Amino acid sequence: MDSALIAAVIGTLGGGLATGGAAWLRTRAHLRTAARLIYAELTRDSAAVAYFRQTGHWAAPTLSRAAWDRHGAALARRRDGRSFETVHSGYEALELVPFIADDTLAPAVRERWLGNESRRIATAIEEIGAIAQVSRKQVQTWTRRLEGGRLADGHALPLATSGVVSLPLLDRLTGDLALELVYTGPGVVLREGSLVILPSVEQVAQYVVFDAEGGKSFDHDHLRVARYSGQPPTGDAAVDEAYDGLIAASTFASEVLGRDSIDGSDGPLVAVVHHDVGYNNAYWTGQYIVLGDGDEEIFGRFTQCPEVVASEVWPGVPEISVISFYGESGALSVSIRDVFASLTKQYARGQTVDEADWVLGAGLLMPSVNGVGLRSLKAPGTAYDDQVLGKDPQPDHMRDYLHTERDNGGVHINGGIPSRAFFLVAAALGGKAWERAGLIWWDALTSGEVGETPLFADWARLTVQAAVARYSGNSEEHRAVLSAWDAVGVPIGRPPAEPQTPDS
Repeated sequence: MDSALIAAVIGTLGGGLATGGAAWLRTRAHLRTAARLIYAELTRDSAAVAYFRQTGHWAAPTLSRAAWDRHGAALARRRDGRSFETVHSGYEALELVPFIADDTLAPAVRERWLGNESRRIATAIEEIGAIAQVSRKQVQTWTRRLEGGRLADGHALPLATSGVVSLPLLDRLTGDLALELVYTGPGVVLREGSLVILPSVEQVAQYVVFDAEGGKSFDHDHLRVARYSGQPPTGDAAVDEAYDGLIAASTFASEVLGRDSIDGSDGPLVAVVHHDVGYNNAYWTGQYIVLGDGDEEIFGRFTQCPEVVASEVWPGVPEISVISFYGESGALSVSIRDVFASLTKQYARGQTVDEADWVLGAGLLMPSVNGVGLRSLKAPGTAYDDQVLGKDPQPDHMRDYLHTERDNGGVHINGGIPSRAFFLVAAALGGKAWERAGLIWWDALTSGEVGETPLFADWARLTVQAAVARYSGNSEEHRAVLSAWDAVGVPIGRPPAEPQTPDS
C-alpha cells in the first residue's frame, strides 16, 4: 500500500469535512436538523386536518408546536424571512383549523376556509421539507393528503373518537406509508445521504446504527437498520461497538457537561458501519458518522476505539462546528475534539489521569505496525514510528509549529500543542481529568468568546479566564493552566480591547 496514502489517512482522520468550508457546511447541517424536527411536527399534526377533510370528524388531540418554539429561530437567521414567514403561517393555519371544523360555520364556508388553511399548511411543509432535504416525492405524498375533499360514503375511513386517537394513527389512516411502516423501529432513515426523521412516528430512537454491508451508498435502499435504542447486542462487533460509542459520547455530554444532546437538536445520534470494503477512515458527515472496517493490514475496525467514535461525534457540537477548519484554528478544533473524545473514554472506564492511555485510536493499528495509535495527547509525536507510516509529525511546543498547506494547513499535526497543554493541566491536578481540567476546557468552549478563527493564544486566554471564574485567581487550577501554556510555548492572548467612548 502507498505510504503517502496511508500518511494522508492518518493526517485526515475525521476529515470527511476537512475543508475551508467545513464550518459553513456544519452550520447548514444544524439548520437541516432543526428543519427535520419542524417538518416531522408539521406533518404529524396536519394528519388531523387530512383526516377531517376526508371523514368530517375532528379527532385530534392538542396540536403541538414545541419544535417550532425551540428551533424556529434557526429559520429566522436565514438571509431572507420568506422561509420563516411561510412555515410560521403553516403553524397558524394548524391552530385555526379546529375552530373552522366547528359546526357553527355553514358547510360551504367551512370547506372554503379549510381549503385555504390546508394550502398554507401544505406550502409550509413544502418549504421546510426542502430545507430538511426530505425527498420531493415524500413531501408531495404528504401535501396530497391535504388537498382531497370528503371521501365517498362507501370508502369512509374508520371513525375516530375525539381526543382519543393519536396523531400517528390518523396519519396511517390517511395515506400510504409503506416506507415508514417498514422503518417504524428507529423512526429515521437515510435518503440520498441525508438523515430524515419519518413523519409518521411518535418517537425517534436516540441511537441508531445502520449497516452498509460493504457498500458505499447512503440511502435506505442499501442500508440495513442494524441496532437502535433499547435493542440487545447483535453479535456484530462493529455494530455493537458503534452503538456503545454513541451512548458513551452522549452519556459523557449529559452527565459531566450538562449537555442533553450533542448538537442541541434532540435529534438521534446515528452511525453507519461496514462502509465500503477495507475502508481506512472514520468521519462526520454533518449529520451522522461513518466508520470503516480498516484494511486489516494497517488499520483494524475503527469502531473498536470508543474515542474514535466520540471524536467523530464531537464535531456536531455547535461551539466546535463553527471554528474554521484551517490552519491554527483548525488545529485547535481537532485538539478540542481529541480532548473530549479522550475524556469520553476515560469517563466510561472510570480511569484516572495516570490510568488513562491518552491515545486517540489505541489498538487501531494492526500488530505489524510500530505504533500505539493515531495521536497522543500526553506525548505528541510518539503515536507511531513505522516503515510504512513514517514518524508521527505532531509537535508538542510552539517552536516546532509546522507551517504547511498540507492537511488543511496542518490541522491534525499542530493540534498536538494545545492537546499537550491539556494533558499537563490534567496531570498537575491529578485525579480524574474530566472533574476539573475537562470542565475548564468546557467552560472556555461555551464562553461565547471562541469565534470562528481562534488562535492558540486566544484559547489559552479563555482557559485561564475559565479557571479563574470557576476556581478563583491563584488557585491550584489557575496556576496549572498558566504553567501548562508556558510549557508548550503559547503566550496568553490579550483580551479584546474595550470599546472607546467619547467623553461627554
